[in-house]
Amino acid sequence: MLVSEVPAFKEYWYPVAYSGEIADKPRAVRLLGDNYVVWRGKDGTLGCAVDECPHRAARLSQGWLEDGEIVCPYHGWAFNTSGACTRIPQQDDDLPIPPRARTLNVLVAERYGLVWVCPGIPRADIPELPEAEDPSFKVMHELMEVWTTSAPRVIDNALDLAHVAWTHRNTIGDTSASQFLSFEINRDGHKLTSRVSYNARLTEALKANTGLTGEGFTVRFTNNELVQPFVYKDVMEYENGLRHVLFKTATPVDDTHTLFCQFIARNDNPDEEKCANIIALDRQIQSEDRELLNNIRPEFPLDTRTEMHCRADRMTVEYRKILAELAHENSDITPDSEWARPFVNPDKQKTPA
Repeated sequence: MLVSEVPAFKEYWYPVAYSGEIADKPRAVRLLGDNYVVWRGKDGTLGCAVDECPHRAARLSQGWLEDGEIVCPYHGWAFNTSGACTRIPQQDDDLPIPPRARTLNVLVAERYGLVWVCPGIPRADIPELPEAEDPSFKVMHELMEVWTTSAPRVIDNALDLAHVAWTHRNTIGDTSASQFLSFEINRDGHKLTSRVSYNARLTEALKANTGLTGEGFTVRFTNNELVQPFVYKDVMEYENGLRHVLFKTATPVDDTHTLFCQFIARNDNPDEEKCANIIALDRQIQSEDRELLNNIRPEFPLDTRTEMHCRADRMTVEYRKILAELAHENSDITPDSEWARPFVNPDKQKTPA
């Protein structure tokens, strides 16, 4: 599957920048293989449009802002955040501006300190992430960067807790603790959740960031949620009551590049020094994922027979089925392969996977 070939993906919201990055100049963004421009109007409102002037198709992102209006660098045409043209320098002042002289706008909004864009008619709102707006949690934005892989690969990696012991063996993983202690999974439509427990090695970094003490291992409970096809949430619970909430978004730039964003929420009110340590460790962990994923072919197989699977892969197998359902919406193809079968909720598994 290639993300650009699935029309349903245009019906979701994607973060494209931090809110603070959209200020005094236009910002070029790329989403699902198409180019857009985002800018902020004089009153603070946002505009987002296909990155082409309706006059001669120049890139508006190469222009500039005047009183919150974007100016085309080719002939000086200006547009407000609603897309309407407000100036045509080459036209006599007594002539009206043609109504068709407007940019092709798409939906844009702000939430959680991020700018979100939806290039189609949204089937869902910007994801509800309660802890990100809960005053009892402290939110930390950790990174936003382009990875050379596809968005499904990024989310598949997030849902795959079995890789932690191996990919992250130099940070938080331990190859001697590869199996889960418990594993429960549930699916409701395109929502997917799991609750997993496993042994986490008590490294000095983990102890510093969590307040845990002792030696050896601690049992970590992880509550995973596929919020939307390219939005992931993980609530990590520790024995001392700490809740470390991880949010990951994978904005599909195109078929081979993904704008990866990660931010977290914590209920222990960490001070400035502790925040810096938490962010540093999380960035190190994500660099391990990035190095691995950048070297995996970006094409994402939906047929579960294409790649090998084991019992610990149940979350990622269901993820493939969800994407397969979205890929075949409005399609003339009638899927009859194994991955298209309806989901059957498996018995809750309490034994090691």
